[in-house]
Amino acid sequence: MIANPDGNLHVYMLNVGQGDTSIIVSPQGKVIVIDATQPDKLIRLLDDLGLDGNVEHLIITHPHDDHFRGGNRLVKENTVLEATLAPFWHEFGMGPPTYRKLVERLANQKTKTTFLAGYSRWYPDGTLTSPAPGGAVEVDPNAPYLEILGPTNGLVRMLEDAKIFNANHLTIMTRLTWGRFRMISTGDAQMENWGHFDNERLMEDKCQVLRAAHHGSPNGTQWERLNRLGSSKVIVSSDPGGGHHLPDLTATAIFAKYDSVDHQMATVTRDTGTIHLRVRASGAHSLESYGDGSSEKVDLSAGVPLTETSNPTDWTALLESRVAGLSP
Repeated sequence: MIANPDGNLHVYMLNVGQGDTSIIVSPQGKVIVIDATQPDKLIRLLDDLGLDGNVEHLIITHPHDDHFRGGNRLVKENTVLEATLAPFWHEFGMGPPTYRKLVERLANQKTKTTFLAGYSRWYPDGTLTSPAPGGAVEVDPNAPYLEILGPTNGLVRMLEDAKIFNANHLTIMTRLTWGRFRMISTGDAQMENWGHFDNERLMEDKCQVLRAAHHGSPNGTQWERLNRLGSSKVIVSSDPGGGHHLPDLTATAIFAKYDSVDHQMATVTRDTGTIHLRVRASGAHSLESYGDGSSEKVDLSAGVPLTETSNPTDWTALLESRVAGLSP
């Protein structure tokens, strides 16, 4: 929890190169970390935000290094009250030794840990209203909540039978809701994970902000998904110049088209640095960026507004470079 919360909902999407790390701070100051890499950067930012040593919820979307490698230090230096991880019964879900060490640390800390297969909903600030004298306790319709969707056992088995299963299919997807505002974070979701999202009827409501799947890979990014969700802001957590070359040609073309539409923006964290989303109780929201490099400390005093007109990502130039890369 952080000291002196301001009653707004905050999401910090860290620039960690090709990888994912987000910090959510609820209106009452509860802290949720989704994925954890670049531990120096993550822990410094938590300290600067005023963390009291307690992380209310840690979610590791799946056991790939660029999503969990900061988790061990985070748990070593702070108390994690609750954790949600991919199914541990599967050999891919068990991950490498460093990931298993993280699971061991959580167990030793007596963290309430869920290896999620299916759907869960979590309310950081509680679910119930405080009743008036003589009144009944009710579920607070205005309380912020996080929907957490992991792969079902049936989905895993189906993909294994089809011989197309990989660790990305274990990805946990989340939808953050506060009143009229929604944000979806997708980790390294693949097309089959999106189908699961469909089946749970989580594609029927529009969202204002989307963290694009799998750093902009074609298996996680399709025009139909972006168009149905109708997000005005799409954040791609990636370094297009890195060894994985993501977003690739197909996804770059999709993002370039999406970014060209009025009142829509797609941007890459390599260009913006860490991004801060602020949401007010009314549902109004705004973004600012800090311009930090992937291994640089976030300077919270350096934020500048991030809008479709100030978006530093040049999709045309990136698309041209991807096309040029096709030449023999």
